[in-house]
Amino acid sequence: MSTALKPITSRLRIAAAVAAALLTGPLLAGCSADAVGGAVNGAVQGATGGDVSLAGQLPSGWPAEVPVVDGKLLFGATKTENGKRTWVVTVKSAAADPLAEVKTTLTDAGFVLDESPSASVGTAGVVAMKNVNFAVVVVGNTDGLLYTVTPVA
Repeated sequence: MSTALKPITSRLRIAAAVAAALLTGPLLAGCSADAVGGAVNGAVQGATGGDVSLAGQLPSGWPAEVPVVDGKLLFGATKTENGKRTWVVTVKSAAADPLAEVKTTLTDAGFVLDESPSASVGTAGVVAMKNVNFAVVVVGNTDGLLYTVTPVA
């Protein structure tokens, strides 16, 4: 695999693990919250090899220059690979259009839109933005947002 594809592959792998965790949670709604949290935590740690937070907090080391929209933090994880750290966070936003809120929040913090991977279908979409230090990809709809943050270069 070429070096150019590794960051994308890692982001997709982490996003897939998070999506699987989010989809598994409602299926286990009849189980106790502690058991579900432990199962999801273990599954994501196993899939990503990183640190996981289900406590409504940003994961350790989250870059201060990357703002997150107001809302309930549902999940956070971080992984270091080849000396580069990647963070993921899921947020339940109360905004009428959460992806528009993401664009505004990141633009106000000095990020610029990266048009290439941005897309939308109905209420779901992808927003990719970057500044000199970080690339931020946010996938979401009115039900929630998944942030993936990676260092640039």
